[in-house]
Amino acid sequence: MRIITSLIFLLSVFFVTAQNDVDLNAPLPEDPQVSKGVLENGMTYYVRANDNPENRAELFLVVRAGSVDEDDDQQGLAHFAEHMAFNGTENFPKHELINYFESIGMEFGPEINAYTSFDETVYMLKVPLDTMEYMEQGLQVLYDWASQITDSDEEINNERGIIHEEWRGSKSAEERMQKQWWPVFLKDSKYAERFPIGKMEIVDNCPPEALRRYRNDWYRPDLQAVIVVGDFDQDEMVQKVKQKFSQIQMPENPREKEYYEIPDHKETLVKVVTDKEARYPLAYVMYKHDLEISNTVGDYRNMILENLYNAMINNRLAEKTQQADPPFIMGQSSYDELIGPKSAYLSIAVTQNGKIEDGIKAVLLENERVKKFGFTQTELERQKTALLNYIEKSYNERENQKSINYAEEYKRNFLLTKEPFPGIEKEFEYFKTFMPGITLEEVNELANQWIKKENRVVIVTAPEIEGVDVPTEEDIFALLDEVEKTEIEEYDDAVADVPLLAEEPAGNPVVAEKQLENVDAVEWTLQNGARVIIKPTDFKDDEILFNAWSPGGNSLYGLKDDISADFTADILGMSGIADFDNITLDKMLSDKVFSISPFVNQLREGFNGSSSVKDVETLLQMVYLYFTQPRFDETSYKSYLTRLAGVLENKSASPESAFQDTLQVTMAGYNKRARPMTTELLKEADFERIKEIGKERFKNASDFVFFFVGNINPETFKPLAEKYIGGIPASGEIEKWKNLHIETPDGVIEKVVKKGQDQKSIQYIVFHGDFDYNSKNRVELDAMGRILSTRLLEVIREEKSSVYSIGASPSSSKYPDEEYSVAIYYGTDPEKLPELKQAVFDEIKKFAENGPSKEELDKAKEKMLRERETAEKENSFWLSILSNTYYLKDGDFTKYGTYKELVDAMTIDSLKNAFQRYFNFDNYISVALAPAE
Repeated sequence: MRIITSLIFLLSVFFVTAQNDVDLNAPLPEDPQVSKGVLENGMTYYVRANDNPENRAELFLVVRAGSVDEDDDQQGLAHFAEHMAFNGTENFPKHELINYFESIGMEFGPEINAYTSFDETVYMLKVPLDTMEYMEQGLQVLYDWASQITDSDEEINNERGIIHEEWRGSKSAEERMQKQWWPVFLKDSKYAERFPIGKMEIVDNCPPEALRRYRNDWYRPDLQAVIVVGDFDQDEMVQKVKQKFSQIQMPENPREKEYYEIPDHKETLVKVVTDKEARYPLAYVMYKHDLEISNTVGDYRNMILENLYNAMINNRLAEKTQQADPPFIMGQSSYDELIGPKSAYLSIAVTQNGKIEDGIKAVLLENERVKKFGFTQTELERQKTALLNYIEKSYNERENQKSINYAEEYKRNFLLTKEPFPGIEKEFEYFKTFMPGITLEEVNELANQWIKKENRVVIVTAPEIEGVDVPTEEDIFALLDEVEKTEIEEYDDAVADVPLLAEEPAGNPVVAEKQLENVDAVEWTLQNGARVIIKPTDFKDDEILFNAWSPGGNSLYGLKDDISADFTADILGMSGIADFDNITLDKMLSDKVFSISPFVNQLREGFNGSSSVKDVETLLQMVYLYFTQPRFDETSYKSYLTRLAGVLENKSASPESAFQDTLQVTMAGYNKRARPMTTELLKEADFERIKEIGKERFKNASDFVFFFVGNINPETFKPLAEKYIGGIPASGEIEKWKNLHIETPDGVIEKVVKKGQDQKSIQYIVFHGDFDYNSKNRVELDAMGRILSTRLLEVIREEKSSVYSIGASPSSSKYPDEEYSVAIYYGTDPEKLPELKQAVFDEIKKFAENGPSKEELDKAKEKMLRERETAEKENSFWLSILSNTYYLKDGDFTKYGTYKELVDAMTIDSLKNAFQRYFNFDNYISVALAPAE
């Protein structure tokens, strides 16, 4: 022990000395693995070779201009200009761009997309790299987006309706309230007047020249960056980027780019807003500060301080939610970038009706507690360890970083925040160097820097309910004064210095081993009957994913226990374990990188989880304890019900909630086991029954199957599995789930929910029926949904300009009954509901009569195979394959590997038959939301 203590002392001296040797004023380096430069025309480029995912590249065009740059007659046109990028460029007329990328297996949305914000517009492409032609075309698209979007009058006029529907879909109580408090929050700033969606009178009526003027002013090389990250030769790609994008000409006499301020204010600004359709009260307390750009090594060290502070304050707030009568449903505080040239220390409280002031006060008192007493040394040391473990895991995964993550990082570097990118190797070095020397005093000092009366804004939004008081603005000012005068006690950081396991389990050995050849996995059967399936992979160096289940679930309990059974896993998961409540447990295990969540659904109970390689034993210890020493804490139970009641108490006022509840009960044939949750139903929960159900569901290893996928060494993992999973008691009993007969009713059922003040509608049409559950049918059902979604986008969105988004989502199940459903969903103008439903039906009938075109079928096949290609390099994919094959096929993998054959075998006729089989116009459910009359 003396030797270890001496070693720790020497290491601490070394790191402090090393920190003292670091020049904090030195500029932060840029990751040498990135090729970054600025072309003669002013365009910035970032290029990086990265092979995760293999055979793919991420391409971004970042424009440092957004809605804040709009003139008064252009409000909404930055966003409009982004839409137009997909409606015709010099080399891709009209919708040829989407058609081309869909033909090579890319999907609009996940892999071809864009967004507009206040200060930026960003375009994103993912391209396959089977041939250089695909990459060349991808670069050509970025080139066109940067300088050659056609913006034809015809396409501009066609797009107006689509943007109008996007705006319509955003209408809600939250949007109405935000429009009232946003000008207070951003007082006297142009940001307060430039919501990216804009004004519909401008979108609907602007002359096309106004949009072209916006693009001509701001789509220019000195405000643009090209980012290319993927599985290619980096030097060659740099040359391609330079050669291509140097051709874009910088305009003569460009318009001066203004960077708008958000003015400071000494006084506190308060705004209280209510709406009858609001779901729950929400309070923001913001302390605005100037955005600080991280340029130096010292700035990076300050960022570490901020991360430590943010984590510790939120740990304290999370503890308050575990009280029997918590002051808020959720509370958070953190310092981060806000908008434009501002950062903010932001405290948030989501509360129950009538408890807004209690929630705000509780969050603000924690801020005051830190200002007065600071954090404790034990809190700081725990968080240092947790943060070091996090960065170490990122370092361990450095060879498996996703290309999209690099692209996003370089995007942030180019934008206003100018986020540095020194590279994970350097960041890990900084963390190890600086962390030991960071003192409690300098972390505590942040509270005094951040929490000030100047630039303070308080926003309260709440439901408007008769008989429920909402504080006035005067009440809020009085509350702020009260918080400053309240006597505060120092935080007591109670910690338990005891091991997680009081006694090590004896365990049971593996008695049978089976190789699962088709999936390169192994099944171990332990002496207690538990089965353990492991699949070692090299996709990530420091990740192990976990799933376990047994049959049964809440189907084994009657209606009286329905709510208790539904709540069992939540209460079990938030109660802690063994003799440790959840707060104590979190502190004890703060140095571990793992997660575990129990679940009880209709047919099964089990766990989901993950861990780093070094902390997999802790994960297994927790699994063992959930079976042998589960904890059901009544305080946690009361807290859960209180917070859930707060979420539910004004649920019925929300039009969207009323719509979803109607859809749910209709689909379930009004079966009482599928009731939407309400405050009244909460009364059916029984704590004693929850304890009994939890112990019954997690007591017997013999009918559980445990799955582990990731960087697993079978030789070292096997003894751990034998010890902890083998140590779980077993009765030998094998349970089976029961069919609750929650049946979707046959026939045509059509309902319209008339609720809400906004002129908007939501439509769901669900076709359903019996299903022959096999791989061929599931592949065809998937393809059918993709083909129909694409056709509906083309016809209902693009041709009719009547929706912003529309799609068809198929699903199928084997248990408890073999059945399928296809849900078609969209939002639109209430007056168009009958017209669009008929238009959707017409397209389905065309498919049933003629099948898809060869082009449509080929696109669907290509998408499916592309997705499979990348999915097979993910641990989560293999965990799902293993778990589902055991559940649905009793672990029979003999037919695994036939996916490509099944996809290739699909024909126009087979898909035509699928449309005929799965769309029965005598058997569907239609539920629509329309405004209240």
